[in-house]
Amino acid sequence: MLGALVQTYNEVIAPLILKGGPIVAVLLLVSVVAVAVIIIKIVQFYMAGIYASTRTRARTIEPVLDLVRAGDFTSAQNLVAAQKGPLARLMEAGLIASWRDHRRDTEIEEELGRVGGNQLVAMQSYFRWLEVIGNIAPLLGLLGTVMGMITAFQQLEVAGSKVDPSILAGGIWEALLTTEVGLIVAIPVVTILNLLENRLDQYRQEMRDVSARMMHALHSAEKRAGVNMAPKPQAAQ
Repeated sequence: MLGALVQTYNEVIAPLILKGGPIVAVLLLVSVVAVAVIIIKIVQFYMAGIYASTRTRARTIEPVLDLVRAGDFTSAQNLVAAQKGPLARLMEAGLIASWRDHRRDTEIEEELGRVGGNQLVAMQSYFRWLEVIGNIAPLLGLLGTVMGMITAFQQLEVAGSKVDPSILAGGIWEALLTTEVGLIVAIPVVTILNLLENRLDQYRQEMRDVSARMMHALHSAEKRAGVNMAPKPQAAQ
């Protein structure tokens, strides 16, 4: 394994850095960071259940909501506490705010919004890194191209009347190499970032749906019990 990596570096990466200069080296380093961040985000999304199917998600949500409707808040709390992911934390917050803290409906909704927002912010971590890499990679490639073109024309000027077309062609080829590497890095990063953001937007809507269903389940439990779980206003002294 190590030998294959060394061979790849000697045959591919080292010549690329030698021809493209320090800009290519920076772009390769940036690409390694981007790959690491993408892997982290995909693993995080899978562990949080964001890529779970609708049927799989229903198998975790519906039992909790059924227990809430039945008024069995202890079992619902135990069940949701054993689950992972933003949706579980959202339902748990609703149960705690209603069953344990006996908050009013507006306060429960605010708590659901607060917890859901915090969970989404956690899921958006490192998105800015990918956005920055996607923006600066083409600019770094363009910078390398400009620097290479300047060097090529300087060599052409030094050559004077003894101009060798191969000098200019070779310089331009090496200069354009940085732009190519920059685009190769940026295009996949921007594409994957947009896919991750799109999936998170869909998940945000699912969290809103679960919040509404949780509130409805709590109201159903109140009607079944024939009492209002929210605190009653105190009489004036």
